[in-house]
Amino acid sequence: MSEIVYLLWSNKHSMWWRPASWGYTEDIDEAGRYSQDEAAERVIQSAQCGLLEQVTCMVAAPDNWSRRGEG
Repeated sequence: MSEIVYLLWSNKHSMWWRPASWGYTEDIDEAGRYSQDEAAERVIQSAQCGLLEQVTCMVAAPDNWSRRGEG
């Protein structure tokens, strides 16, 4: 069984985090995949700003989760 990976949604930027926290993207296929520990760390860091509407959210996603192939 493979480890669950997470996508990170930036409420501040209304975009997905790119791999290695290297900016943001609107394209879910370009979004980074993070371990649970990495994702939780980034969520906690974003929550320290004190503004709920800017907190990053972690979304559990399988490796093959993509918009590609939608009809």
